[in-house]
Amino acid sequence: MRKLTVLFVLAFLFVFTKGVEAAPSVFAAPDQQNMQVLQQAADAYDAKDYAKVKQVLKPLVDKNDGYATFAMGLMAARGEGEPRSLKQAETWWKKSSETGNPQAQFNLGYLYFKGALGAQDLAKARGLWSKAAQQKQPDALYGMGVLSANGGGGPKDVKAAARYFEGAAEMGHPLAQYELGQAYLEGKGVAKNSKKAREWFSKAAEKGMPEAKNVLQAMDKSQQNAKKQTPKKPAPKKNAN
Repeated sequence: MRKLTVLFVLAFLFVFTKGVEAAPSVFAAPDQQNMQVLQQAADAYDAKDYAKVKQVLKPLVDKNDGYATFAMGLMAARGEGEPRSLKQAETWWKKSSETGNPQAQFNLGYLYFKGALGAQDLAKARGLWSKAAQQKQPDALYGMGVLSANGGGGPKDVKAAARYFEGAAEMGHPLAQYELGQAYLEGKGVAKNSKKAREWFSKAAEKGMPEAKNVLQAMDKSQQNAKKQTPKKPAPKKNAN
């Protein structure tokens, strides 16, 4: 199976406060009171006062709040204020996932996808990512595309893969944009369309993907060679009269 190079939240792209602000509508946004608590925790997190983060979050954690339990898992996975433990992160993200938090569903699925807790379990990853994808979590959409394209953890379905890639690509996910370009270039799950392929490769290239840039260069070179090999039409003979 092709390597899933999705930009995992544990690769430090997730910012605590952004996770709150970008909450999908299906997963209830925090009310004003909880938002104030989360902001206090975010401030303590920025100051690297992890003990205070846990203290501030405790009332929400005790109520199994989806944001607070996700944050606890994030700190456990990173070893912030405690020894690094993916097993503990799994426990917290399970709690958060059960509340419908799509970011927790993606993270937890990624642990199973990578086999970070033991044996790889693509079926578990697929189940969690499917739930997150339904809430338009872009990494989960991309991950479902990869699993569907390769039959990981479930049936192989290249048409479904293309739909998942398209969903993530339209949200600006560069890896999905690249895969969607490949789908149109090769006719996998969609009709071949070099124009659309070029459009998606260009979007991915604009975000710095070297693979997309390489494909665009190859497409340009192929187009130039085709023009050179096309025989020129003979010029019409002039009428002597």
